[in-house]
Amino acid sequence: MAKATKPVIVSTLLLGLAVIIQSTLLKWAAFRGVKPDIALIILIFISIRKGSMTGQTSGFISGLIQDILSLSPLGFHAFYRTVLGFLYGLTVGSIFVDPVLMPVILVVVGTLIKGIISSLLVTIFAIPAAGFIVFGGRLWIEIGYNAVLAPFLFAILNLFKSLKPREREEF
Repeated sequence: MAKATKPVIVSTLLLGLAVIIQSTLLKWAAFRGVKPDIALIILIFISIRKGSMTGQTSGFISGLIQDILSLSPLGFHAFYRTVLGFLYGLTVGSIFVDPVLMPVILVVVGTLIKGIISSLLVTIFAIPAAGFIVFGGRLWIEIGYNAVLAPFLFAILNLFKSLKPREREEF
C-alpha cells in the first residue's frame, strides 16, 4: 500500500465509523434534537494533521455516508465536509495544537462554518429544513456539545500512530 494512501484509508474508515455511531448510538445524547458532531471533530483533527488532500477526501466520503444515513439530499453533508477538510488542511504544520484551548477554538470555528455553509445550501436550493437557521438555538447547542468533546477526542486521536502529523518535505 502506498505511503500516501494509508492515512486516507484509515481516516476515512475512522470518519465512517464516527458517522455511523453518531447516527445510531448518539440519539440518547440529543438535546432538543441536536447531537454532537463527532465526525466533524475527527475531520478537523485529521485535516490539520494530514493536510488538504486527506481532509477533503475523507470529508467527502464521510459526508456521503452521512447523506445516505440521513434524510438530507445526496451531497449536502459531503459538500460542507469537503470544504472544511480542505480549509483546515491548509493549516497543516502551521499551528500548534495544545491539549485544551486550540481544539475548542478549531472546533467552534468549524461548527460555525458548517452552520453558515448549511444555511447557504438550504437557502440557495430551497431545501425544506427547519434546523438550519444560521444563528439559531440549534447551532449554539451543537457548538457547545462539540466544544466540550473536542479536547477529549483530540487526546484520544493523538494515540493513533497513523494520524501523527505528516513530515514536512525539504526542498
